[in-house]
Amino acid sequence: MFMSTISRVLCAWFAFLLPCYATFKALSHRPISEPDLHKWAMYWAVIGAFVAFEYLAEWLISWLPFYWEIKTIFLLFLSLPQTQGSTYVYNTYLQPFLLRNETDLDAGIVTIQRNILTFIQGKLSAAWDLVVSNRNAQTQSANPGMGAPSQLSWFLSTDVWRSAMNLVQASSSRADAYESTLATPLQNKNAAPSDIPSNPPFPTPQHYQ
Repeated sequence: MFMSTISRVLCAWFAFLLPCYATFKALSHRPISEPDLHKWAMYWAVIGAFVAFEYLAEWLISWLPFYWEIKTIFLLFLSLPQTQGSTYVYNTYLQPFLLRNETDLDAGIVTIQRNILTFIQGKLSAAWDLVVSNRNAQTQSANPGMGAPSQLSWFLSTDVWRSAMNLVQASSSRADAYESTLATPLQNKNAAPSDIPSNPPFPTPQHYQ
């Protein structure tokens, strides 16, 4: 427990915080130093590969004797400027491996992303079908004679929504035409009195006749 804590503190400082700050300085200073950026890009590429391997295999190798000590020494070897281990590991192992397998890796990444997306879409579709079927079952149990599935499919159909939109548009057109008809006599103020239609006489109640 004590060695793991010491290892985490040393790795956090030398392998992550100091390189992060050094990368910031290399990016913020003008003119940008290409050798520094190249060096830190190689460093983070090696660190990314190491962290990915650690996430996958730590549960298997963490029980090995002196695991934390070996991990700390390796990260210090990668990060310390005196050793420049990340540059050595990148040029000797990582870059040749990626160059040999670049085409296969690109195709594999595309395939994995497509499979993951298809899997997620299938699971979401199955979950939605389950929710709809449970809702329909509850509705049928509450109202046995209503026929909820057919009513639900009819309500969600495209033809129903298209007809509703056409009805709304037709109603709006009729309302606009009616308003323009009402506004016509008000706009024609210079018309002769004979051109303006007179109101019909109000009918006289029968008991006054």
